[in-house]
Amino acid sequence: MPQNKPSPSTASGPPPVSFQGLISALIIAAAVLGGALIIRSALQKTTDQVSEMRLALNDTKQALVAAAQARPAAQRAPSGPDPNRRYTVNTAGAPAKGPGSAQVKIVEFSDFQ
Repeated sequence: MPQNKPSPSTASGPPPVSFQGLISALIIAAAVLGGALIIRSALQKTTDQVSEMRLALNDTKQALVAAAQARPAAQRAPSGPDPNRRYTVNTAGAPAKGPGSAQVKIVEFSDFQ
């Protein structure tokens, strides 16, 4: 009686691993690991640079606040014209409404652009 050998399709267990497949898997794993390490290094460097920028901006902000507080109020830039000052504006030849001898004159400047 001949012995029945199991056919490859009915054999149980995992298929055999070829040497080329194992080498390919190791190369892919090394490439993925190397890429992850490169990305991690780049992210760490970027994180460090952002931290340094935040510290520099914070130092600059503190210096600006200290300089503004140290400057006397008289040296601070005015926010607009002095409402207590009387200004003289030459209106000769300009279009006007009302008498030229009026005690109060309102002068308007405009730009139509």
